[in-house]
Amino acid sequence: MLVGDLGEEALLKELRSLFAAAAPDVPVGIGDDAAVIEVPPGTQGVWSTDLLVESIHFERGWQTPRQLGHKCLAVNLSDLASMGATPRFALLSIACPRDTLFDYLTEFCYGFRDLAAKENICVIGGDTTGSAKGLIISVTAGGNVPMGASILRSGAAVGDTILVSGYLGGAAGGLRMMLDGNEEKFPEILNSLREPWPRIDIGKTAREQGATSMTDISDGLASDLRHICEESSVGANIELNLLPVSAEFERACQYYGWDREKMILTGGEDYELLFTLPGGKVKDLQKEIKKRSAVPLTAIGEIMPLDFGIRLVDSDGGSRALTDHGFNHFLTNE
Repeated sequence: MLVGDLGEEALLKELRSLFAAAAPDVPVGIGDDAAVIEVPPGTQGVWSTDLLVESIHFERGWQTPRQLGHKCLAVNLSDLASMGATPRFALLSIACPRDTLFDYLTEFCYGFRDLAAKENICVIGGDTTGSAKGLIISVTAGGNVPMGASILRSGAAVGDTILVSGYLGGAAGGLRMMLDGNEEKFPEILNSLREPWPRIDIGKTAREQGATSMTDISDGLASDLRHICEESSVGANIELNLLPVSAEFERACQYYGWDREKMILTGGEDYELLFTLPGGKVKDLQKEIKKRSAVPLTAIGEIMPLDFGIRLVDSDGGSRALTDHGFNHFLTNE
């Protein structure tokens, strides 16, 4: 059945039935003009929104609809994780052509709902409308953090250690494989593009252990490190040989002859956390994360004075300025 044949009211009724879960901190959820939520005493609300447009951010053939639903929520939760917040709520709005298959939307919503359930997220509303061409998906996610405890981009201090969760470059490799039609090889890095996981527990643990600044890696390490340095008025020294990558990504780089360094620095969509921490706290944090997660936590460099700039140290000890930039939606040559 097509969405156009079902009609908006029937579509909304069907979608509402998929997200009917109640929560004690949501006195009014889906079904009224607006949702009503309760904020725990002693906390602040943290909210983020993302817009994903077909043929800009994704193609339907790149992943299953369930994987797309998962990813659309994951990228928002990643923003909340980077603030050290506990995500609790989500709003989902979809614009689609009338010839969209209803089963496609249903599968998309299952993927969205499954991740929401895993992370204890209550879907509290949204909207549907038509589009002239392609899917347009808007997700807003909210949560809470102890009063005044949000980890911002602006708190990095000279001498702090720079750390990153997980592995870098995999999503860029997955995208390159899709664009080149080589999606049959290296499924692990393909999955890092299709189904990223927000590092919520790592973000909260980093906050509790004294992280001074944090962001998620959405546009590429080069861009997101710049965001921290600019907001904190500092420089950075990055050891290239310390940047963590998976064994499968290394094999794919060798097999396809990819520019390994460029993909790591500028690829984007890794949705790992990049943060800073006083050096004396690093080992304790790594031990704590290791108890709770199989995701590695790697120290990759140090925060330097502003006039140092942002520099990369090669394996032979040579140093050079970071000139790469990550993804920019408004540059046609990116």
